[in-house]
Amino acid sequence: MDLLQIKDSREKWVQTDAMRKTSDVLWQDAQHQVLFEILEQIKQPGSDRKVLARLRNYTENHFTLEEHYMEVLDYPYREAHAAAHDQFRKEIVELLESGDEPDAVFREIISTYLTEWLKRHVFGIDKQLEQFILKSGAS
Repeated sequence: MDLLQIKDSREKWVQTDAMRKTSDVLWQDAQHQVLFEILEQIKQPGSDRKVLARLRNYTENHFTLEEHYMEVLDYPYREAHAAAHDQFRKEIVELLESGDEPDAVFREIISTYLTEWLKRHVFGIDKQLEQFILKSGAS
């Protein structure tokens, strides 16, 4: 198998992985899907800082909604969860403040790093929040 075939196979796997269901809370799952799509867009040729800005804006909306649910439902792990959100926010701001347009290698690194962070978050502490929301009946 040559390098192009490996890349094609990997891209298909990433697309399939990004589209798998992340939550039984419909709004949460839909928003996660958009976040994964934006992260895929970052590594596409021609993507620029506007995609990073879109990620920042969409992430902020998503995190704000989750944090609202945590507050209203008195989620017991709210502080730790919000701290994880804050770390992601910080990473995106640092990327946006770096100045230059990212090249292809840097875009790939950014996309991979943030995608892995998001997977760990979505399939980790977001699962706890999902269960809490579902049990509350507020979904």
